[in-house]
Amino acid sequence: MKMLLRRLGSRSNLAILFALFLLFIVLLNYYMPRSLALDVKFAYTADEAYTTLKSMGPALRAEYLYIIWVLDSTYMVIYLLLFSSLIVKFLNNKLIAILPLLIFIFDLLENIMVTSLLLKYPTESHILGFVASFFTTTKWLIVAVFWITFLGSLLHHYLLKNQPNLDLKR
Repeated sequence: MKMLLRRLGSRSNLAILFALFLLFIVLLNYYMPRSLALDVKFAYTADEAYTTLKSMGPALRAEYLYIIWVLDSTYMVIYLLLFSSLIVKFLNNKLIAILPLLIFIFDLLENIMVTSLLLKYPTESHILGFVASFFTTTKWLIVAVFWITFLGSLLHHYLLKNQPNLDLKR
Protein backbone atom coordinates (compact mmCIF):
# COMPACT_ATOMS: atom_id res chain seq x y z
CA MET A 1 0.00 0.00 0.00
CA LYS A 2 2.80 2.38 0.88
CA MET A 3 4.38 1.72 -2.54
CA LEU A 4 1.09 2.59 -4.26
CA LEU A 5 0.83 5.82 -2.26
CA ARG A 6 4.44 6.71 -3.10
CA ARG A 7 3.67 6.24 -6.81
CA LEU A 8 0.50 8.29 -6.46
CA GLY A 9 2.59 10.94 -4.69
CA SER A 10 4.36 11.97 -7.89
CA ARG A 11 3.57 15.50 -9.04
CA SER A 12 1.61 14.36 -12.08
CA ASN A 13 -0.42 11.77 -10.16
CA LEU A 14 -1.18 14.23 -7.36
CA ALA A 15 -2.31 16.74 -9.99
CA ILE A 16 -4.61 14.13 -11.54
CA LEU A 17 -6.01 13.12 -8.13
CA PHE A 18 -6.53 16.78 -7.22
CA ALA A 19 -8.29 17.46 -10.55
CA LEU A 20 -10.53 14.41 -10.01
CA PHE A 21 -11.19 15.56 -6.44
CA LEU A 22 -12.37 18.97 -7.72
CA LEU A 23 -14.34 17.40 -10.57
CA PHE A 24 -16.27 15.16 -8.20
CA ILE A 25 -17.00 18.07 -5.86
CA VAL A 26 -18.53 19.91 -8.84
CA LEU A 27 -20.46 16.81 -9.96
CA LEU A 28 -21.80 16.12 -6.48
CA ASN A 29 -22.90 19.74 -6.07
CA TYR A 30 -24.49 19.73 -9.52
CA TYR A 31 -26.47 16.53 -9.11
CA MET A 32 -27.44 16.95 -5.46
CA PRO A 33 -28.17 20.45 -4.18
CA ARG A 34 -26.35 21.15 -0.91
CA SER A 35 -29.63 22.06 0.75
CA LEU A 36 -30.89 18.50 0.20
CA ALA A 37 -27.72 16.42 0.71
CA LEU A 38 -27.59 14.94 4.19
CA ASP A 39 -23.88 14.23 3.59
CA VAL A 40 -22.96 17.90 4.03
CA LYS A 41 -25.19 18.75 6.98
CA PHE A 42 -23.68 18.92 10.44
CA ALA A 43 -25.47 17.47 13.46
CA TYR A 44 -28.91 17.21 11.88
CA THR A 45 -31.81 15.70 13.79
CA ALA A 46 -33.82 12.70 12.62
CA ASP A 47 -36.76 15.07 12.02
CA GLU A 48 -34.57 17.29 9.81
CA ALA A 49 -33.41 14.21 7.87
CA TYR A 50 -36.99 13.10 7.21
CA THR A 51 -38.12 16.63 6.32
CA THR A 52 -35.29 16.72 3.77
CA LEU A 53 -36.26 13.30 2.37
CA LYS A 54 -39.90 14.34 2.14
CA SER A 55 -39.00 17.54 0.27
CA MET A 56 -37.07 15.52 -2.32
CA GLY A 57 -40.00 13.56 -3.68
CA PRO A 58 -39.72 9.98 -5.00
CA ALA A 59 -37.68 10.74 -8.14
CA LEU A 60 -35.02 12.79 -6.37
CA ARG A 61 -34.80 10.22 -3.53
CA ALA A 62 -34.09 7.51 -6.13
CA GLU A 63 -31.50 9.77 -7.77
CA TYR A 64 -29.94 10.51 -4.37
CA LEU A 65 -29.48 6.79 -3.80
CA TYR A 66 -27.74 6.51 -7.16
CA ILE A 67 -25.56 9.56 -6.43
CA ILE A 68 -24.48 8.11 -3.07
CA TRP A 69 -23.28 4.83 -4.55
CA VAL A 70 -21.88 6.03 -7.89
CA LEU A 71 -20.57 9.58 -7.45
CA ASP A 72 -20.00 9.81 -3.71
CA SER A 73 -18.37 6.38 -3.40
CA THR A 74 -15.97 7.21 -6.24
CA TYR A 75 -15.26 10.57 -4.61
CA MET A 76 -14.50 8.77 -1.33
CA VAL A 77 -11.85 6.58 -3.00
CA ILE A 78 -10.34 9.63 -4.72
CA TYR A 79 -10.03 11.67 -1.51
CA LEU A 80 -8.69 8.64 0.38
CA LEU A 81 -5.93 8.21 -2.22
CA LEU A 82 -5.27 11.96 -2.50
CA PHE A 83 -5.06 12.68 1.23
CA SER A 84 -3.05 9.52 1.96
CA SER A 85 -0.62 10.27 -0.89
CA LEU A 86 -0.15 13.83 0.36
CA ILE A 87 0.69 12.53 3.82
CA VAL A 88 3.17 9.96 2.50
CA LYS A 89 4.80 12.51 0.18
CA PHE A 90 5.11 15.42 2.56
CA LEU A 91 4.98 14.09 6.11
CA ASN A 92 5.32 10.30 6.24
CA ASN A 93 3.45 10.42 9.56
CA LYS A 94 1.59 7.22 10.47
CA LEU A 95 -0.57 8.95 13.07
CA ILE A 96 -1.92 11.46 10.56
CA ALA A 97 -2.12 8.77 7.86
CA ILE A 98 -4.95 7.02 9.73
CA LEU A 99 -7.22 10.09 9.46
CA PRO A 100 -8.12 9.76 5.73
CA LEU A 101 -9.00 6.12 6.35
CA LEU A 102 -11.23 7.12 9.30
CA ILE A 103 -12.92 9.76 7.14
CA PHE A 104 -13.52 7.11 4.48
CA ILE A 105 -14.93 4.62 7.01
CA PHE A 106 -17.33 7.13 8.58
CA ASP A 107 -18.37 8.37 5.14
CA LEU A 108 -19.12 4.78 4.11
CA LEU A 109 -21.10 4.17 7.32
CA GLU A 110 -22.96 7.43 6.70
CA ASN A 111 -23.83 6.29 3.15
CA ILE A 112 -25.10 2.96 4.47
CA MET A 113 -27.32 4.73 7.02
CA VAL A 114 -28.63 7.30 4.52
CA THR A 115 -29.35 4.43 2.12
CA SER A 116 -31.34 2.75 4.90
CA LEU A 117 -33.29 5.97 5.48
CA LEU A 118 -34.03 6.24 1.76
CA LEU A 119 -35.06 2.60 1.33
CA LYS A 120 -37.30 2.57 4.41
CA TYR A 121 -38.93 5.92 3.61
CA PRO A 122 -41.77 6.86 4.31
CA THR A 123 -41.37 4.72 7.43
CA GLU A 124 -39.41 6.80 9.92
CA SER A 125 -36.85 5.51 12.39
CA HIS A 126 -35.46 8.15 14.70
CA ILE A 127 -32.69 5.76 15.69
CA LEU A 128 -31.58 5.41 12.04
CA GLY A 129 -31.81 9.18 11.63
CA PHE A 130 -29.70 9.71 14.75
CA VAL A 131 -27.09 7.13 13.69
CA ALA A 132 -26.86 8.63 10.18
CA SER A 133 -26.35 12.08 11.70
CA PHE A 134 -23.77 10.69 14.15
CA PHE A 135 -21.72 9.23 11.28
CA THR A 136 -22.03 12.42 9.22
CA THR A 137 -21.05 14.67 12.12
CA THR A 138 -18.18 12.40 13.14
CA LYS A 139 -16.93 12.37 9.54
CA TRP A 140 -16.87 16.19 9.45
CA LEU A 141 -15.12 16.40 12.82
CA ILE A 142 -12.43 14.02 11.57
CA VAL A 143 -12.13 16.06 8.35
CA ALA A 144 -11.51 19.16 10.49
CA VAL A 145 -8.94 17.33 12.63
CA PHE A 146 -7.25 16.05 9.47
CA TRP A 147 -6.89 19.49 7.87
CA ILE A 148 -5.77 21.19 11.09
CA THR A 149 -3.26 18.42 11.79
CA PHE A 150 -2.05 18.13 8.19
CA LEU A 151 -1.63 21.86 7.63
CA GLY A 152 -0.14 22.36 11.10
CA SER A 153 2.34 19.54 10.51
CA LEU A 154 3.27 20.93 7.09
CA LEU A 155 3.81 24.35 8.62
CA HIS A 156 5.92 22.92 11.42
CA HIS A 157 7.89 20.62 9.14
CA TYR A 158 8.68 23.09 6.36
CA LEU A 159 8.70 26.47 8.06
CA LEU A 160 9.48 26.15 11.72
CA LYS A 161 12.01 23.31 11.45
CA ASN A 162 14.07 25.19 8.88
CA GLN A 163 14.42 28.40 10.84
CA PRO A 164 17.96 29.74 11.32
CA ASN A 165 19.41 29.44 14.79
CA LEU A 166 19.07 32.90 16.32
CA ASP A 167 20.76 32.02 19.58
CA LEU A 168 22.59 35.25 20.49
CA LYS A 169 24.42 33.78 23.50
CA ARG A 170 27.22 32.28 21.38
